[in-house]
Amino acid sequence: MNNYKNVLKNLNKETKVELETQKVELAIGDELRSLASKTDTAFKKVDKELDEAFEPIRRIEKISESIVNKIDGFKDFKNTLMDMEAQYQKDVQKIKSAEQELGIKIDRPKALDVAVRELEQFQRREEILRREINEFNRAAKKYR
Repeated sequence: MNNYKNVLKNLNKETKVELETQKVELAIGDELRSLASKTDTAFKKVDKELDEAFEPIRRIEKISESIVNKIDGFKDFKNTLMDMEAQYQKDVQKIKSAEQELGIKIDRPKALDVAVRELEQFQRREEILRREINEFNRAAKKYR
């Protein structure tokens, strides 16, 4: 019984025990920070991909700015061609007037024949130019 009394005596005694302080960190937020890092990496990848995808478009836009709005030289060509056609009509009329005054048939001068062939060539070239200008305008319209 002696042990029993000794145990009771020691139980009733107040003993002060200093507990050690422990720092406890919870793992809250670590996963979120990890996901934020993955999200940032994915964003940078998409951003780079988008920049690379836009690069050809930026080059096209830059090139399209240099596309002219109209072909100015055609007007001069057309006007001189019209002058040639008017002069041809005048020359033909001069020959007809001379034939009526003289009462004889006058052969066309060789210079007029050469000029007529040149006029016909220029008229064909005008048709070609008109088709090409129309084609250019349709194509350029896509990029403006």
